[in-house]
Amino acid sequence: MKTILKYILSLLALVSVAVPAYAQEPLYYTDFARNGLDWYTVETEHFLVHFHSDETGKGSRTARVVARIAEDVYGPITDLYDLRPDTKVSFVLKDFEDYSNGAAYFFDNVIEIWAPALNTPFRGDHNWLRNVITHEFTHMIQVQKTMKASRHLPFMYLQYLDYEEVSRPDVLYGFPNVLASYPLPVLNNPAWLAEGTAQFQREWMDYDRWDSHRDMLLRTQILEGSELSLNDMGGFYSHTSLMRESVYNHGFAFSQYLADRFGEDGLKDLSAELGNWPNWNFKQAAKDAFGIRGEELYLDWMNELRTHYEDHAPEASDGFSYVEEDGFNNFYARVSPDGTKLAYLSNKGGDFSRTGIWVQDLTDGSKAMLAIPQVELGNGLSFTCSQGHKIVSSASGPIDWMADGRLVYSKTKDTSDGRLILDIYAMNLDTKEKEQLTENARAFSPAVSADGTRLAFVTHDDGSTNLNVLNLEDKITVALTQFADGSQVIEPVWTPDDEWIYFGLSRGHGRDIYRIRSEGGEPEAVLNEKWDERTPTFDSNGDLVFASDRSGIFNLYRSNANGDVALTAEQGGAFMAEYAPDGTVYFSRYEGSGYKIVSSSGLEEASPQAYQAPSILSKSVQTSTNDAFRSALNNRDDSGIRAFTPAEMDSVDGYSPVFTSMSFLPVLRLDKYVSRKRSRTDVRIKDRTRAETLWRNTKLGFYTATREVLGGLSFFGGVLIGPGSGEANSFGDFLSPSSLLDLERDVFIQVDYARGLPFINKRWAPQFSAQLFNVRRNVENGLSIEEFPCTSCYPDTTLADLAYNLWEVDLMAKSKIARWLMLDAGYRYSPYRVTTKRFFSKELNQGIPPSSSRYYIGRAFHSRLIFESYFSHRDMNVVPHGLRAELSVERETGRLLNRFDLEDGVLSPVYEESTVRRVSFSAKGGMKLGGWPGKGIHGVNFRMRASTILGAEKDDFYNDYVGGLTGARGYPFYALGGNETLWLQAGYTFPIFPRIKKQFLFTYIDKMYLKLYGDAAWAWSGSWPGMTNARKDVGAEVRFGLGSYYLLPTALFISATYGLDAFDFQLDEGFVTPDGATSVRYGESWQWHLGILFDFDQL
Repeated sequence: MKTILKYILSLLALVSVAVPAYAQEPLYYTDFARNGLDWYTVETEHFLVHFHSDETGKGSRTARVVARIAEDVYGPITDLYDLRPDTKVSFVLKDFEDYSNGAAYFFDNVIEIWAPALNTPFRGDHNWLRNVITHEFTHMIQVQKTMKASRHLPFMYLQYLDYEEVSRPDVLYGFPNVLASYPLPVLNNPAWLAEGTAQFQREWMDYDRWDSHRDMLLRTQILEGSELSLNDMGGFYSHTSLMRESVYNHGFAFSQYLADRFGEDGLKDLSAELGNWPNWNFKQAAKDAFGIRGEELYLDWMNELRTHYEDHAPEASDGFSYVEEDGFNNFYARVSPDGTKLAYLSNKGGDFSRTGIWVQDLTDGSKAMLAIPQVELGNGLSFTCSQGHKIVSSASGPIDWMADGRLVYSKTKDTSDGRLILDIYAMNLDTKEKEQLTENARAFSPAVSADGTRLAFVTHDDGSTNLNVLNLEDKITVALTQFADGSQVIEPVWTPDDEWIYFGLSRGHGRDIYRIRSEGGEPEAVLNEKWDERTPTFDSNGDLVFASDRSGIFNLYRSNANGDVALTAEQGGAFMAEYAPDGTVYFSRYEGSGYKIVSSSGLEEASPQAYQAPSILSKSVQTSTNDAFRSALNNRDDSGIRAFTPAEMDSVDGYSPVFTSMSFLPVLRLDKYVSRKRSRTDVRIKDRTRAETLWRNTKLGFYTATREVLGGLSFFGGVLIGPGSGEANSFGDFLSPSSLLDLERDVFIQVDYARGLPFINKRWAPQFSAQLFNVRRNVENGLSIEEFPCTSCYPDTTLADLAYNLWEVDLMAKSKIARWLMLDAGYRYSPYRVTTKRFFSKELNQGIPPSSSRYYIGRAFHSRLIFESYFSHRDMNVVPHGLRAELSVERETGRLLNRFDLEDGVLSPVYEESTVRRVSFSAKGGMKLGGWPGKGIHGVNFRMRASTILGAEKDDFYNDYVGGLTGARGYPFYALGGNETLWLQAGYTFPIFPRIKKQFLFTYIDKMYLKLYGDAAWAWSGSWPGMTNARKDVGAEVRFGLGSYYLLPTALFISATYGLDAFDFQLDEGFVTPDGATSVRYGESWQWHLGILFDFDQL
């Protein structure tokens, strides 16, 4: 019986790696329950537009505009790529958070759009909905054109598992020491091409264009020699936000160049060639499409650009001092009323766009970051679009000073129902006390009046933004504009006499400057030219100062009754001027490494050189729109579309669940738990051949998934079978239901319901899941029986085959309390069964029929509290900076098969009942360190796990284990087991080759790091063995950060660990090793582990 129980431990361990592991999912994978939204659907010929609205129609205008745009662009985009979606495409419109983006799920025919217009310092303004709808739909079509197979078969998984050598005779299989799961996608579309074609759209289409911001980024990078290589453009890899934006930027320019050189059909031809199986990267696909290899095209393009920029771009200016040159997002310098402090936004010290407020003391030059409460924890403000580009923010938009010296800013905060909403706050810099000035107002861009009594700010609603004024004394807010046509009010500023409020206004390409009386009235155009005019402010004389690209490059200009005068002549660009009382001027200056804040004692008249971007980067829109249809599309005016009235909302269809098509992911797994030896104990039994062993360890199957497009319900499952694990004598016999059911299998099904409960409209509303697992393993000659063939014979051993069948059902509810904290609880039912197959008894001289026994029945209630907070940086996959901790409590009542009693001539199982109360705690974390010379970073990390069973000692069936791949790697998994366990690890990680940047076929080799670590582990039952009885090891792990197929992160690690302590493990009574020993020795040996996964620390 002990043999059977020990075998079960091997299978239970196998379950943890044989099916996808959900326990280690990052918390940001789980969103809040959002059950307080009423959803509706507008259906058109080719699309389903899903949107949320109230009974008054609020939120419906965006849906009506999207429906019109989608049908407008359907024909032009599908015609170019000669591909039409096989189902209606679902648009899911989200306007419940202050976040702007779009995401195309090209395997699902689903596009998500966040309604607020994108306002990024790296691109110019364009009609948001016209642009983003066309952009994401182009993604959908172009990416599907590059697929080598149906979108219903998005990946094929190749998996390989190998196992530790088994020293103990009571253990069936060792724990995995090689774990590889590598997906082969049906596409390999470089990120630059996906994003480039989505911005290019059509040659004649004018919803996006190569604007002055885009040219500014590319121009300065090329002139400074920091342009992206072709390899760097392929994906987002270990890129900063500026580099990721450069992938978009370079991609747009390169796609436009290819269209200019080969015609826009060349983009279709290139996409089609990427969809051919022999082509696994752009270089060869370009050769097949254009007759020129991709690297040659890249060099031709880059040389042409470099020549143009060197010949036509102005020289870099000087005559200023740097205030902040660290980071690439340094904006909105604001001088305090007393002239002693300068506040500004900066991502100083960070790799991504998330900005904080920095305050510099102008009297001594010291700087300090202003800690804003409720934005430090978690990844809650990190969002990722369909191609992986993060746009993040802590404090966002302009800031300002109040008359009493408090700083006013806007930031996002979670509401009680889990929505990230922008509001405006004022903070005292000395006491750090804050006052919330708006409440769930979706408010940003604060500007304080000169007399300090009023606050202007911008609010968002249903795709439009408007200007408001708050009286700081009586807290009454007045809306000054009522735009409902998609207009965008941007960055208001008061005139020195508080009579007017100036602001940027965007209704299409670029911005103009308007003004409105602070007491109300109609907006008036101040600067409404063909150029882009933005970031208005006023100098000490009360003259308007603004940024404009009228010379082809953004510079600062002063405007008064005598006309407009240029104040700067930049090579990159100048924006966001601020005038101090002493006459010093601060502004944001763009260079190849990003936005820097500089100062000047005064800006005099300048003469910026006229400049024009390279012609190969501009569409020939004017000459290609002779067709009336195309011209009509470019000039389409959506401003007249209004929201549904309350009466019209009654006839709008409520949302009915729409599910994505089923996806099937074929899986080929080599699962090497079966060795060539057919028996460990009987040398007379012939070993398998290598071919037989390979076939025996091969598993074939698939994963499958579908989801409801709003994310409320999802299904994920998988089936793998071992075709070589059966005993069929013919193909027909193999296909019989009984033979198929006798094959080894790994089956799992998971159903998730994320909508919460209708009567709990809170972010922590519980979400539910149901999981079913089934694992069957056939063990050849797994049971040995001592028999006496005759009364005078020596004992002989009869071998019988066994089959283990493990089932597990887990019903669970989880509550995401905050973005960094989640609680889950559930009930688990685990019936396990063992079957003895038919065998011939020499002692009885007859065949013994098959028999089956349920050897364990477990019922468990479990609960877990998870905390997770990580700071994002470009190398966080190899050097994490943050902490994840889990506290688990479990109460399991189990009936464990103890023996069989003979009752009335029938064997009757006798079970031993026990209740196990287990408490476990695990944590992993790290901290990046400063001071590393050269590129890359270094850091320290730790991992730990502790588990205890409360009360009396339990059967070792319930043991926890802390060796092997998931613990102290210097010892095999089953070497360190007990009712009580403790494992501690400390490590140090540093770069070997931090920026390799090489492309080989479909693999991008990003970086190589080395992790040095040491473990200490204790495993015992009964009394604490003492600190001196720790099992210690030291090891090293090489970590390769890779990218696969331009799309997927890949983590390859190889570790070698040496167990420092030798000890003997005493076997249970009745077990001996093949050489007759009753103990097994562990330690003082090397253990090797290898993995190919998506991440390094996901186990």
